[in-house]
Amino acid sequence: MELRQEASDLQEYSNAKLDRVTRYLGVLADKTRKLDQAALETEARISPLIHEKKKLFNELLTAKGSVKVFCRTRPLFEDEGPSVVEFPDEFTIRINTGDDNVSNPKKDFEFDRVYGPHVGQAELFGDVQPFVQSALDGFNVSIFAYGQTNSGKTYTMEGSSHDRGLYARSFEELFDLANSDTTSTSRFSFSVTVVDLHKEQIRDLLSECGKSLPKVHLGPPDSFVELVQEKVDNPLDFSRVLKVAFHNRGTDTLKFTVSHLIITIHINYNNLITGEKLYSKLSLIDLAGNETLAVEDDSGERATDLLHVMRSLSALGDVLASLTSKKDTVPYENSMLTKVLADSLGGSSKTLMIVNVCSNASNLPKTLSSLNFCARARNAILSLGNRDTIKKWRDVANDARKELYEKEKETNDLKQDIIGLKQALKNANDQCVLLYNEVQKAWKVSFMLQSDLKSENSLLSDKHKIEKDQNAQLRNQVAQLLQLEQDQNLQIQQRDSTIQTLQAKLKSIELQLNEALRSSDAKLANGLESRSVAQLNHGATGDGMDSVAVTKKLEEELLKRDALIEVWYS
Repeated sequence: MELRQEASDLQEYSNAKLDRVTRYLGVLADKTRKLDQAALETEARISPLIHEKKKLFNELLTAKGSVKVFCRTRPLFEDEGPSVVEFPDEFTIRINTGDDNVSNPKKDFEFDRVYGPHVGQAELFGDVQPFVQSALDGFNVSIFAYGQTNSGKTYTMEGSSHDRGLYARSFEELFDLANSDTTSTSRFSFSVTVVDLHKEQIRDLLSECGKSLPKVHLGPPDSFVELVQEKVDNPLDFSRVLKVAFHNRGTDTLKFTVSHLIITIHINYNNLITGEKLYSKLSLIDLAGNETLAVEDDSGERATDLLHVMRSLSALGDVLASLTSKKDTVPYENSMLTKVLADSLGGSSKTLMIVNVCSNASNLPKTLSSLNFCARARNAILSLGNRDTIKKWRDVANDARKELYEKEKETNDLKQDIIGLKQALKNANDQCVLLYNEVQKAWKVSFMLQSDLKSENSLLSDKHKIEKDQNAQLRNQVAQLLQLEQDQNLQIQQRDSTIQTLQAKLKSIELQLNEALRSSDAKLANGLESRSVAQLNHGATGDGMDSVAVTKKLEEELLKRDALIEVWYS
């Protein structure tokens, strides 16, 4: 009974607590709906600003054209001799040609950015980051690493274990930007394709991976290539995919110098409210070395490889030059390299060429070749006229930067409002979780009490059944005992009746015996008086014998009576 009362009290307490929690949850739900509505309204306000910011950012990035060229010089090794390169400013590289036949043996090349040998990967990526941002904004972007073999192209793209290159930094930046721009109504997703282009043939380096996503098309519709794309959800996934691709590419470094590696990050954006969907991609290309065909390479497979490389790089230079000069026709079809990258070259796409050079005298011809290639693509050999043009565009870019800064400030303020709303939502959700946990505990206690009560009832029921069975058995035994007692009483009555009968019979026998004794005594007295002594002796002997016989018979009757009495009493 105590357990039942305790269970009843706790059940009542739990129900009261559940009612209170349910009412409070209703209040929180209403508050959450209001916060959601406020967040949606804020997101609706921020959406036009984000589009305006993207527009301004795109105008700023394309202020001097859709093709940008950076120049990077790697540090010299101890045995490579003195440098023939100077850096007048961060936009100019000056080459000492050593030609004494001209009045000025030094030649200047101006690019969008020039990096000396002291510049590390982080500073370089700081200038590359706007192109990554543009890719997330919905524009196709291609970033090339160009230069001779051993000029630092692959290091620029891959980096080292302690100083990552553009591959890892670019995806990590995409991932971070996507997380900061993602709202409750929008989502970003990423996938990766990796190909090796050798002798105009494409090799899919992820063809052996699990094909969890549909194949993606690369190149123009009439001659596209189907590639396996791997979904990546975080930088670790991206590193894992690259490791697989590099493993499949092999370890033949000589072959690497005559093949192009193209890593493409596919970006999908989906707005759940407006239904807006965007697709863009960021292509990171480690080009083959821009080697010249030497006499020792004029035959065999090496010569064929170099000819294919020269053809593809020349076709790429023609495309970039056509885009820079805004020609009506762009020769994408002249090479497989430009075919597969056609949708990332020209139009609203952005192109960044990072030319890597060696600064020592022994590499001067290849350095000049690399710089001339990019100068042609960028049309960047300095003259007095285009210096004025560059100044004009810099002024335009500064104005765009100011406007962009204002839009970014307004956008950041709204983002802070959204963060505050999200924090309020989180707090409300946390309270809901705490209350839900409390309700769960109350339900658990109630369930345990009900379970204990049910178990107790079951035990009591079993005990009652056992007691009922025992009572039935006892009642049967009592009935049997009562019947036995009744039978014994009846037997006692019969015994008493028999005893009374025997006692009456005994009394009758005693009376008869007494009567016989008196009669015998009388007869004996009379005989003595009438007979003589002889007769007396003779008669006495005969009568004595009759008296003895009678006495013996009476004693036997008495013994039978006593035996019968003992039987009845026993």
